[in-house]
Amino acid sequence: MMLKRFLPALIVAGIQMVSARGTLPAGNVPVTSVEIVGIDDTDKLMELIPLKRGDIYSRERVERAKEKIIKSLEKQGYYGSAVEVKVEPVNDSVAVSFDVNKGEKIKIGKVTFVGNEHISAFELEKTLVNKEGGILGFIPFFGGGKAMPEQLPYDQLRIREVYLENGYLDVMVGEPLMKVDFSSNEAEVTYTIREGEQYSVSSVNINGNVPGLDTENLHEELHLKEGKLFDIRKLRQDIKEIHAKVGDLGYAFAQIKPSFKKDVKSHTVAVRYNIDAAKKVYINDVIISGNKKTMDYVIRRYIYLAPGDLFSYTDLQDTRKELQRTGYFDKVVVKPQRISEDRINIVVEVEEAQTGSISGGVGYGSYDGFMISGSISDRNLLGTGLAGSLSLDFSGKSHNYALSFSNPRVLDSLFSLSFGIYNQEDQYEYEGSDDYTVERSGGWFSFGRKIDRSMHATIGYSYSDVRYSDYEDIVDHPETYESYKKSSIISSFTFDNTDDYYTPRSGIYSKIKLDYAGLGGDADFLKSELKFATYYGLQETIDYDLILRYKMRAGYINDDGYTPLAEMFYLGGARKGIRGFAPGSISPFYISKGDKIRVGGDQMFVNSIEASVPLNMVTSNMRLTGFVDYGAIKNTVYRSKDIQKGWIDRYSTGAQIEWRSPFGPINLVFAYPLNDKKNDDTSVFEFTMANKF
Repeated sequence: MMLKRFLPALIVAGIQMVSARGTLPAGNVPVTSVEIVGIDDTDKLMELIPLKRGDIYSRERVERAKEKIIKSLEKQGYYGSAVEVKVEPVNDSVAVSFDVNKGEKIKIGKVTFVGNEHISAFELEKTLVNKEGGILGFIPFFGGGKAMPEQLPYDQLRIREVYLENGYLDVMVGEPLMKVDFSSNEAEVTYTIREGEQYSVSSVNINGNVPGLDTENLHEELHLKEGKLFDIRKLRQDIKEIHAKVGDLGYAFAQIKPSFKKDVKSHTVAVRYNIDAAKKVYINDVIISGNKKTMDYVIRRYIYLAPGDLFSYTDLQDTRKELQRTGYFDKVVVKPQRISEDRINIVVEVEEAQTGSISGGVGYGSYDGFMISGSISDRNLLGTGLAGSLSLDFSGKSHNYALSFSNPRVLDSLFSLSFGIYNQEDQYEYEGSDDYTVERSGGWFSFGRKIDRSMHATIGYSYSDVRYSDYEDIVDHPETYESYKKSSIISSFTFDNTDDYYTPRSGIYSKIKLDYAGLGGDADFLKSELKFATYYGLQETIDYDLILRYKMRAGYINDDGYTPLAEMFYLGGARKGIRGFAPGSISPFYISKGDKIRVGGDQMFVNSIEASVPLNMVTSNMRLTGFVDYGAIKNTVYRSKDIQKGWIDRYSTGAQIEWRSPFGPINLVFAYPLNDKKNDDTSVFEFTMANKF
């Protein structure tokens, strides 16, 4: 009993378990109802207790249920809780009720380390769950402050882990002692440590005759190095690396066992990795389960192992990542199922994601008049892997439609095909009276090919026609309403080895887009844009789902004669970069007749650093992300205008709530500009339907 080991007898005595009132029924009597009263949010407790409607009543089940309730409250930081059980006869059955009285929350007031001479208390405490409260106390595993006695044995191991990471192989950490002061509801935890000596690595060897394994090259890739301090993290990395190399040769059941030979006089350790490869393993069958919508053949196109193939560890891992990157699934598990010494099944278990959405509406506005709108989209149409979208909007002042379609694997090949068309006509009010009209129409198509597991390239054609009308007699700046046609070659190159479409925790996403306009039409320019993002999850390191992200966008336009204002870069907002400023508002500009005329930029870059944590107390599909954005833009095309010639830079900070809703990914952005200037258009709140990047 962990609680009795680490808390004073006073706490144990204070946990009252009141016996059931009245005479308890005997024999096989069914339970007609079970309820928990006295506290809010009882749904999770009801799932935990081993007593359900329809079960046969027994004292043992009731006692186990009480224990589950109290232990659950302890995990939430409540101690001295009381649970009273009421059993009421109902015909030939009984109704069971648990009346719960929460105890007091105990906080960690102080953590003391005895014997830590070479590693500071700060370094040790930051790895613990039971630690003193901090500014970020509301975030699990960050701020601390809440007593969680069931985590004390693991905290003991976490302290030992810190020492093993720094070469102290002989470290001994005593059992933690928790003392509780009930007058203040605070606890003090004490750890006694005997550090021992610090060891460095004298040699690293690989032992095991595995056909095809290049031990010399593998030795060079190992993380533990001779002459360096021993580090348990590097040892685990080496084991994982060796296991992957041996697994790629077909040895699915290989075991890598490290052995150590310590020299206590010189304080060195010789490390040997012993490989037991066993037999080569072949694939017997691939079994797919959980897909109610997605066709089997769509899933199989992303599986790199087939019946008869030699097992490969890399193929197994890449299969999971590839399926997770499709965006068709919330969860993918790919695991080997052993059926003999040299045969396995590959089991692919999926939980399908919400890939489609449909919306519509009817309304009336004083300006637009009667309005009707509708849209439908799905990135996995009817489970075929095809993506398509259709949107329609009609009102007295506008009518817009857009259609797009994409096939990422034409005839199950490595080739892709996509196309889209659109037409948009809007009337805008000028200075509160007259209207002018903007009509945009065009289309595009592209062909692509998957180059390898992480790279994809496309090339295609795009045409657009932008026409302004009815503005000649009412506007003061006709240069901003210049109609044009654009005919261009479009291409892209994408690298993506991330582990998930919606919430990556590892890998890199990078995309280069090129748009060469000049094949007829009016526009004549070359536009290039780079997107880059890298993701690093800390789940394995700190046992908490913290994700660090770095994102970057950069763009450059080479003006070959005419670059319309609508084709220039504009910053500001969640989609264009630098949250906290109005979308597209960060731009070089000039003043004409008292009006601010934005001309955009031909060069720009944006950097973002983000840290994301789960909001599981709300829903499993919601995260809280803090961010810092910095970007800059400049214009070297419109030299004749009186605009700022250098870089215009802005930066901001804030937080956003990321929600995987049934309607698609939604972001609620709360941002604060840090260097906004006079006349900047700021935006402290923004709502977006999020894209992947």
